[in-house]
Amino acid sequence: MKFGQIIKKLRLEADMTQERLSELLCISPQAVSRWETGIAMPDIALLPSLANLFHVTTDYLLGMDTYEKDGRREEYEAAWKDYWKAEDKEACYQMAAKAAAEYPGEMKYMEWLASSEYLWGMQQEEPEYGRLLEQSIRHYKLVLKQTSDKVLWDNALRGIVMALHDVGKNEQAREYAQMQEEEQKRDELLNWCLEGNEKAVHSQKMLDRKLGEFLWQIKAGGQRMEAYEAVEQVLKVMIPDGNYVYYHNILQYNHIDKAFLFCNQKQYEEAIEELKRARYHAEEMGKLRARKSYQYTAPLFDRLSGEVGEADSQYTDLDDFVNCLNKNRCFDPVRGREDFKALMIK
Repeated sequence: MKFGQIIKKLRLEADMTQERLSELLCISPQAVSRWETGIAMPDIALLPSLANLFHVTTDYLLGMDTYEKDGRREEYEAAWKDYWKAEDKEACYQMAAKAAAEYPGEMKYMEWLASSEYLWGMQQEEPEYGRLLEQSIRHYKLVLKQTSDKVLWDNALRGIVMALHDVGKNEQAREYAQMQEEEQKRDELLNWCLEGNEKAVHSQKMLDRKLGEFLWQIKAGGQRMEAYEAVEQVLKVMIPDGNYVYYHNILQYNHIDKAFLFCNQKQYEEAIEELKRARYHAEEMGKLRARKSYQYTAPLFDRLSGEVGEADSQYTDLDDFVNCLNKNRCFDPVRGREDFKALMIK
């Protein structure tokens, strides 16, 4: 077969249009058409790129049947790791540009190029700074459009959000951030492109969620007094004014758990004190649910407010507290005490 026939065959087998091939090679669609019809031949410098794109050799493109395995990929992989370890951003950029040119259909190399353009560009002055970041954005867009690899797609999405933000295109950055389906990753991306009060509120919402996850993780290791004490200390630091809002619920059960441990150790006075604290937080949760809205006042959460959701039933946190005391046999040794009986009154 002639060169044009070979190119057309490889392009169709790859389910690629002439326009897509021209985009990957940075040439015009008319040039590809002229190749395939035999009117023209490509510049000799494009032959290695074409061969790598279709995973063949230049000999094959020219009608020869010999094929030798290309070891360039392994060389690029090793060089990329070495440059990153050395934090040589200029070397990363130069090497990524060479790899992307030799393998124009390899989106991993295109993501290398986009990320290295961004990082190297951040160290430059205008106009080079703007030029490199705009190139980075263009190449990230190509990766997002072409790759089916989720990790690569996520990396490209994060990169384009950061680059768009840094060139002052926050609205576009936000549109790309919203493309991330995973809530936690989407929230982290939005932190790059929100500004002013909107960013402050968003950051506090993220902190609120992460604090809840952190407190749960502290207690996940088992029933230990050190864990329960840590939960209380963390909340005192994060919310020093005591306006715990929904964290009253966490503290309610934290004090009940401490009471369980004290009862098991026959430290009944301490257990009663913990139950008194638990009841206080249950009552505070009741007050919260009776309101239509809430507002944090602690400095780290002072932008957080919202509507209090309607309860699924008439069963209250105080009901749950009393039920817990009724059902758990570990409290049997103190059931006859007047201070315990007082805790049971709704």
